[in-house]
Amino acid sequence: MKKQIKPTLLDFAILGLLRENPLSGYRIRKQFEESALGNYSSSPGTIYPALKRLEKFGLVEKPVESGKTNPHFLVTPKGISILKDWLLKPIEKKEVEKYTDALLLKFAFMETLTDKKQKIAFLTSFRDLQKMYIQDLQEYYNKEAHDMPLHGKLALLHGIDTNKATLKWCKKALTQLI
Repeated sequence: MKKQIKPTLLDFAILGLLRENPLSGYRIRKQFEESALGNYSSSPGTIYPALKRLEKFGLVEKPVESGKTNPHFLVTPKGISILKDWLLKPIEKKEVEKYTDALLLKFAFMETLTDKKQKIAFLTSFRDLQKMYIQDLQEYYNKEAHDMPLHGKLALLHGIDTNKATLKWCKKALTQLI
């Protein structure tokens, strides 16, 4: 029985980086340390097992390069296909509620793998789901705030304001793409 490929968010981040440029494991770790990808662990105990897993499933390969001690990993066509499928997967409300960073990661890697129509559809969906979520949060606040402790109210207001900022970004990004 063939094992099912279930890439993790870390796997998609690595595939996206390698789609842009072939990199050694060390350079991938440095990218994670020095960029917004710092949310993921850049430790060798995280990156190298992920690369080994991606290689095992045929999503990346390490061509033999004479004289190189740090071979560069390349994304295979199968890896690109898996990455593109992930990018085009419709957004779910729970992603807007809990995984905004993952949605922004998707958007960052869409530049060369999706067409303008697909990018606009992604942002439109993101915007619409973001509006719904803000409305849900605001309704909850209006209903429950009087019974909440001050710090709870302030934390909830932070969540509302943060989501409003994300909505503003979605609208701005859409105007730049259209």
